[in-house]
Parts: sequence; structure tokens; C-alpha cells
Amino acid sequence: SETRERRASSSKRSAPVRLKGSLPAGRQLRGVLTNLSCPTCPGPEQDCLREVTLSTQRLRVLPPAVLSNPALESLDLDRNKLRSIAGVSKLCNLKKLILSKNEIVDFPREIQRLVWLEKLELNQNQIRVIPEGIFSHLPRLKHLRLNNNRLGALPRDLAACRGSLQYLNISNNLFRTFPQPVLQLANLQELHVQNNALRQLPKELFQRQSLKMFRANGNPLREPPSEVCAGGIQQILNYFNQLQHGSGQEDKRVKTMFLGASLAGKSTICKSLKQRQSKLVPKEERTVGIEISEFRIDDFTFLFWDFAGQLEYYMTHHVFITPQALVILVINLHR
Repeated sequence: SETRERRASSSKRSAPVRLKGSLPAGRQLRGVLTNLSCPTCPGPEQDCLREVTLSTQRLRVLPPAVLSNPALESLDLDRNKLRSIAGVSKLCNLKKLILSKNEIVDFPREIQRLVWLEKLELNQNQIRVIPEGIFSHLPRLKHLRLNNNRLGALPRDLAACRGSLQYLNISNNLFRTFPQPVLQLANLQELHVQNNALRQLPKELFQRQSLKMFRANGNPLREPPSEVCAGGIQQILNYFNQLQHGSGQEDKRVKTMFLGASLAGKSTICKSLKQRQSKLVPKEERTVGIEISEFRIDDFTFLFWDFAGQLEYYMTHHVFITPQALVILVINLHR
């Protein structure tokens, strides 16, 4: 019976205590943590906490009462005014750290000391650069959110998480080329790259068995085209396989758009090209709205889109401009 009592007492002491909800900020916060009622804790009550949520508290610094608890495993600081997280390395057992929707500009280097970290969220801040040498110290990281920042590249040492990282979100950033370290994440299951400036995706990304979900809408993609990516991973794979085996059909149509002010000479150039000689279009025959026609050269077909130049039509032009279209801007230098 004495052994059972000892085991029961040990079980109570190790049970996680959670603190959630709206808490007073500033000097009152220490008092709230100190005065918690926790009869199972052998020492100071706040040292027993395993999970703390301090979201929407307008915090500018990490509360000392939180940093004094090395047993803490989960810390949620969402929607505050933090610019740095000085002292967070004291939380040596931290597994989950939420820093989304703060005012962080410089990626916190102290995070590299949180070697037990499994979930890290830094989305919706103002981070431009992530220094090398952070992720090589986070071998257990499974979940990483960096979306809605100002990132244009990822550090090479992100590849150190190749065996652990399963979820990555880098959407709504400034990536113009696909970040190569992502290709080394062998166990990645979910990847979000929406709303960047990506034009091309590597086929190697889709050849792994682990990837189950991929989102890339909102990019000016050319390879694979956006409509292919919208069909999902299997359709993307089919696209690359068709290219590799030469079964894809080459599209020899070229969308050609003529833009310019009214009476700039758009219709004249359009008709002169088709007739292969100069052909002045009278003023009374100028385009109203859009005039679409075809022009063939050998095996290629040019689809001419002759747009009216009146101001009232300008607002519709962007609707018809597509990423791979040839746009000819016509200017009358005599006007």
C-alpha cells in the first residue's frame, strides 16, 4: 500500500497544469501566476505549469514569471506586441511556441536553444531573413508556420529537419524561386506556398511518397501551369510524366494583345501584320471594345486581341492579360 501511495503521489506531481484565458498584463501577471492554487505541486505553484496561453495581452516583453518555469512545454503568445523574445532559451523543455501576429522583424536566434521544440509558429510578423544555424539545432521540429512575412529565401540548414518536419507554410511571402532546402525534407506531408511570386515548381517535390497536401494558388506559375496545380498532386505528377515521355502536346498558339491610347495605331499595325504590308485603318473604322482575329506563320497561330483605346475600356484590360501573352504597346510619337 505504501508503494501505491508513492506512485499516486508521483503521478499527481507530474500531471500537466494548464493556464488559459485572459490574464492581466504587466506587473499584475506575476501575481496571477504566483497565487495559482495547485495543491499537487510540491514547490512554487507556477513551476508546475506545463501549458500557458497569453494571447491578446498586448505584451511587449516576456513575463519573468513565465520565464522562471523551466518545466513549461507549451507557450502561446499569439496576438501581442512582441518584437523580441529575450529569455525564452530558459524554457529548455519547450515543445510548442506560438508567436504569430506580433511585431517581430528579426528572427529570434534564441530559438536555436529550444532543442525539444516540435511546433513553431511565427506567421504574420515582419520577418525578412532567417539566419543560418537555427534549424540545425531543432532536430525534433514537426510543424513550422512562416506565412505572411516578407521572406524571399529559406536558410540551407532547414534541411537538418529532413527527418522530422511534416508541415510547412510559407504562403504570402516574397519567394520568386522555389526554396531548395524544402526539397530535402523527406517526411514533409503538407506544404503551403500560396500567394508568392513563383513561376516554376521542381518536379522532385512531387516524386516523394510523403507529400499528401500541396497548395500553390496565387502564384504566376508557368511550369506546371496554375490550372494543373489546382488539380492536385496527382495531376501535377501526370503533367511532369507527360513532359518526360514526350506525350504532351506542344501548344503553338500565341496570344498577342495590342494595347495603347485611342488612335495610337493599334488596328493599323494589327491589319498590316496580317496582310504583310502597310495598311492604314481609317478613323471611322477604329476598334470598339475588342476585336479578335488570327494570323498564321508556318505552324504557329497568333491570336490577335485588338483592344479599344478609349479610357472607359481601360479598366477591363487586366482581366484579359494572361502570364504567357505577348503584349504589344502601341504609342503614337507624333501626338
